[in-house]
Amino acid sequence: MILFLAMAPGIAGERFEAGTFIIVYDTKSGAPVSMPLELYVERALAAEAPASYHLEALKAQATAARTRAIAGRCARYPQANVCTDYTCCQAYLDDAAQRVKWGLSYPLFRAKLERAVVDTAGLIIAYDDKPILVLYHAISGGRTEDVELVYSEPLPYLRGVDSPGEESASKYKGRVSISRDEFVKVINKAFPSAGLASASLESQVDILKRSASNRVLDARLGGANADGRKLRGLFGLNSANFTIAFSGGEVVFDTIGHGHGVGMSQAGAEAMARGGADYLQILTHYYTGVAIMDY
Repeated sequence: MILFLAMAPGIAGERFEAGTFIIVYDTKSGAPVSMPLELYVERALAAEAPASYHLEALKAQATAARTRAIAGRCARYPQANVCTDYTCCQAYLDDAAQRVKWGLSYPLFRAKLERAVVDTAGLIIAYDDKPILVLYHAISGGRTEDVELVYSEPLPYLRGVDSPGEESASKYKGRVSISRDEFVKVINKAFPSAGLASASLESQVDILKRSASNRVLDARLGGANADGRKLRGLFGLNSANFTIAFSGGEVVFDTIGHGHGVGMSQAGAEAMARGGADYLQILTHYYTGVAIMDY
């Protein structure tokens, strides 16, 4: 594991002024920045989790963000531990962006997130005494997914688990409707062997196999097959847990959940916290066989 960690004086005026520093590649400025680890965690937490969530859910998210930050090099910018691009590492909001996002609620939310960071300072999620590959998502839809069904490598701590209590979360259910002609155009372009025809979709398209979490593993598209991840990307679906229906001139996708479904469900963590669980119980539920330890 390669880390860029050092002890250094802090950034003037910031809450987290001393301690371990990491290298963060700021994609906005296009340069690597040396930053206190716990300041980075607070800024990643501000971007990745709703500040309205229960403190214990935020503490779980803070621990996950810290683990990601010290796990090694950023894949896209290897001169840094992490970058500020959520498609690569984690999202990021500096103080100015937080003020814009929260408005009059800024003092309350900032204090809440700072407490989540301070209460978990120095803690990471580990398996066999090493930081885990941290994955999380917004809403599982009732059960998380085994990692190898979404990404290539099976990992013992990223196993599917039940995630109840998410039904009230925003975007728990979603719907995308497109015309038959557009559906045919997109599929036939992505899968030339599909050979779909607008008038024959009912007999050409169906779902053949689902995972234990109800996500689509195999769908028949005329003369081609595709998994739910591919279809989710093609049509901008919230989740690979979906149904396909044909209504008049439209193709209708109804989804449950939001995100890839691997690791911690943020809505599920919130439901656990509201039910009385602490952040340690949340993390050890969503990450199988892990320990929470000092880095």
